Amino acid sequence: MIKDNTVNPVIALQEQICTLEIENEQLKRFIEIEKKIGGERNIDQLLPLIMTEISKFLDADRSTLFLLNWEGMELWAKFAQGLEACNISIKMKMGIVGVSVLTKQIINVANAYEDPRFNAEIDEITGFKTQSILAAPILDNGNEVIGAIELLNKKSGLFTKEDEHKVKEHTLNFSETGLINRPDKSQAEALVSEIRETTQCQRGSLFLIDQHQGELFTIASDGLGAKDIRLSINLGIAGLVAMTGKSLNIPDAYADSRFDMSTDQITGYRTHCILCVPVKNQNGEVLGVIEAMNKKNDIFTDADAEYLEALSSGIAIALENAMLFQEQDRQFKSILEVMAASIDAKDPLTAGHSENVTQYAVGIADELGFGEIEQDILGVAALLHDYGKLGIDDYILKKPGRLTAKEYECIKQHVVITRDILNKMHFSRQYRNVPFIAAYHHERLDGSGYLEGLKSEEIPFMTKIIAVADVFEALTSERHYRDALPAERAFEILEQDSGTMYDASVVAALKKYWYRQQGQDRIQH
Repeated sequence: MIKDNTVNPVIALQEQICTLEIENEQLKRFIEIEKKIGGERNIDQLLPLIMTEISKFLDADRSTLFLLNWEGMELWAKFAQGLEACNISIKMKMGIVGVSVLTKQIINVANAYEDPRFNAEIDEITGFKTQSILAAPILDNGNEVIGAIELLNKKSGLFTKEDEHKVKEHTLNFSETGLINRPDKSQAEALVSEIRETTQCQRGSLFLIDQHQGELFTIASDGLGAKDIRLSINLGIAGLVAMTGKSLNIPDAYADSRFDMSTDQITGYRTHCILCVPVKNQNGEVLGVIEAMNKKNDIFTDADAEYLEALSSGIAIALENAMLFQEQDRQFKSILEVMAASIDAKDPLTAGHSENVTQYAVGIADELGFGEIEQDILGVAALLHDYGKLGIDDYILKKPGRLTAKEYECIKQHVVITRDILNKMHFSRQYRNVPFIAAYHHERLDGSGYLEGLKSEEIPFMTKIIAVADVFEALTSERHYRDALPAERAFEILEQDSGTMYDASVVAALKKYWYRQQGQDRIQH
């Protein structure tokens, strides 16, 4: 008897319907979660909402959000479901969640008490009996661990591979919510791509409002290639949504008098239907709009609108936090600029030295292939490298002739003063090495520098960059005791000691940067 391997079309159709029903229920659940989360802006209220929903989503008894304290090398619980007082902290090398953080891996344990990595101390304190565990690290935009989420006791038995996939999909990028970390352009583009896929549209865009220019500009777009779009806030559907703060679902764009067809005329694209929703902050102010265009083989539905409106609340949180981070960054940089200006005020002849050294140092780093974050750290250290000169007497700093041995010993103390002052400042983890990098810019590869007499590999590479930038700037600028030297002569002096006092690769990078900049200047003029 021959076995019939053909698929029954009725059964296949039933399976497709069942799959669609499951996906529809998941989408409804997602919208409900987004609405619930989006309606709350207070972080202390928001985290319990999110963590409770994560527990429900993965059918766990409890969940805990840990943040990483690098200074103490420990994890402390920002929120622990089921515990009134959340004062849990554990050493990073202890327990399942610690292993997850150290390895950057998801850890799935079926029976906690049979796993040698399990730390039972928390159970002893709380009286809770841990059975199964699913732990996942939380990564920032630079793929660095900033915390972890731990789920306890799967209600239906054990955590599955599907649960691991869900955690990887939704938890490893927890920072993208904007609650923990600042979102970047790539994350915004991924979000718009998801919108496009979920609503089955041809194009999707996230616009922000430029209040000064009275325009909307794309922070991310999908289906538009590499094009960035700027629209007048007084024109078109997106502008109207931004102005009124109300969603619009337009089934036929060219039949609607409010539609601005000028972008279509420029791009050659034909817009058929549009779904546009506002993105509002907690005060109801419109920050931007989400726009979806041309639903594939259809028009946008009420369900599509509900989905985008729910999603817009989460986007608003991320945007508000991005603005807060930018404001804090501007404040931090302005404080640094004031500090650098205070050095200039002490000696007008050397005014601008710190800024010039910073420019050269960052230019060297760029030539050497440093990333944006590394260049930023270096720039902060370079700007503050001479801050200790505030503690040196003016008669020594401004002396027109050669310093005596005693005076030279005195001026050498500016690196100690720099280090001591900067050590008193609270730097975030990213900038925690700035005092050390800045203070040792007079150390030399052969140990002939001051004050520690550090040699070669003992000197941080960023410090080696500042050292070369500092000497070059000093040689090419007027001083109380001599005139400025030409750049060519300054390079000769640096190259004479290249490999013995100064890092040869740094000197070469400075020279390349300098002449490249000079070449650009000649072209511009």
